[in-house]
Amino acid sequence: MLRTAFVAGTNIMRRRRATAGDDETEREKDEAKSASSGGSPPWSALSLVLIVVVFAVIGRLGRDAVTRSLGKWGNLGRSISPFSSSPSGVTRLVTAEELSRHDGVQDPTLWLAILGEVFDVTKGERHYGAEGGYKGFVGKDGTRAFHTGHFNTPEGLTPDMSGLPDAAHLAIREWADFYGRDYAYVGKLAPGFYYDERGKGTEGKRNFEAAVARARSDKANAVARDAAFPACRARWSQQHGGEVWCDANTGYPRKDVSHVNGKPRVRCACFPDPGFSDQRQLYPGCPNDARRCAT
Repeated sequence: MLRTAFVAGTNIMRRRRATAGDDETEREKDEAKSASSGGSPPWSALSLVLIVVVFAVIGRLGRDAVTRSLGKWGNLGRSISPFSSSPSGVTRLVTAEELSRHDGVQDPTLWLAILGEVFDVTKGERHYGAEGGYKGFVGKDGTRAFHTGHFNTPEGLTPDMSGLPDAAHLAIREWADFYGRDYAYVGKLAPGFYYDERGKGTEGKRNFEAAVARARSDKANAVARDAAFPACRARWSQQHGGEVWCDANTGYPRKDVSHVNGKPRVRCACFPDPGFSDQRQLYPGCPNDARRCAT
């Protein structure tokens, strides 16, 4: 009886192992089938979605960081451009005492001012240093001397342009623009002739700008007049003296009298009709309908 029970138990255990083996074999077959058909475990799709989301977030953060960096660089570029001194757009105010210290001796850097605008000209030391020909401009606003050339005396090195012609004001404006392009801008000299203690323009600055506007208007008018009434042709010889003339299709020679920067300007111009006036004067001894006149 014991033998019979032992055999029966043994058979049951064999059947269970066989069944378990069959189940394991079926699972292996299913996994092999899934692998061969390109399938994936049920959790892999969710993992893929999570990975995509994570990379998207990282990418967005990266773009934001780059954008902020570019913004900072952009502000930096604006801050070192002519006539701007800080990313916030607030211009630095420089006192006359501070400007005077930047003379290459008290301070190793070289600063100068023109029209109340302070520039660092250290890179041009050979011109503005102790041995340079323009050393007199350093540490002060010597605007007037940029036109007069009197940069070796305190009287000449002054910011005041009063009494000079409008054309001189325009020339100084172009000088200041040159410094704005070629040298680092520091800030405004304030208080001073052109800016008050808050950095606002003074009457001196307004007068200067008005003179520049007049000079530009006169220059534009002269260019337009020259285009409308072309210059005469001319020649001179010791034997025959001077002569001016206009070709048949350009008109009649006249002394064209105009005013530029408050001063008379006289040239020979060809006008389309034989009329004459105080602004288009006849040459002495020359008929109004002549196209060639002795001078």
